[in-house]
Amino acid sequence: MDLSNARIAIVGLGYVGLPLAVEFGKQRPVLGFDINTDRIAELKAGRDSTLEVEPEQLRKAGQLVFSSNAADLRACQVFIVTVPTPVDKANRPDLTPLVKASQSVGAALKPGDVVIYESTVYPGATEEICVPELEKSSGLWFSTSNSGFQGCMPKTSPSRPVNLCVHRPIWMRHEPRLHAGHQRALRAHAHGTC
Repeated sequence: MDLSNARIAIVGLGYVGLPLAVEFGKQRPVLGFDINTDRIAELKAGRDSTLEVEPEQLRKAGQLVFSSNAADLRACQVFIVTVPTPVDKANRPDLTPLVKASQSVGAALKPGDVVIYESTVYPGATEEICVPELEKSSGLWFSTSNSGFQGCMPKTSPSRPVNLCVHRPIWMRHEPRLHAGHQRALRAHAHGTC
């Protein structure tokens, strides 16, 4: 599996997604996608009101474009979902942003595309909630071959094979990352990017 020329979409431009989009956008074509049109307008103007990224870093990301138009996702082959997972008053996760992001990504999926979830979820949520939404919206199925779409999740159930990666760059805040993929080549690629 060669993802070296794949166009990446970062879905959700908050404190996780924007720094990730900026770093990738310094080296390859990236679509920074968010449903918040005000957020997209400020980023296009070179400003980040959350102060996660300095204006100079935004300027250096010369291959990063921003959009709130879900149709623009169709030009991408790798989708990294970084939407928030807030909790409700009973401290249960509100997965609405994750479900809606999965529906948007699903509508853009093509055979062989890769979906990566960076959003924090409980074990099993990706397979039980996100994958069915992707399948329903795309008409494809989750696959361990190139005939459907593939997935890679940073949080996973203990029964799945995982590779532990520690990202060293400051922009990733030295956070350990747990990568899991349902295809050996996908796991290897995820591990190799650390």
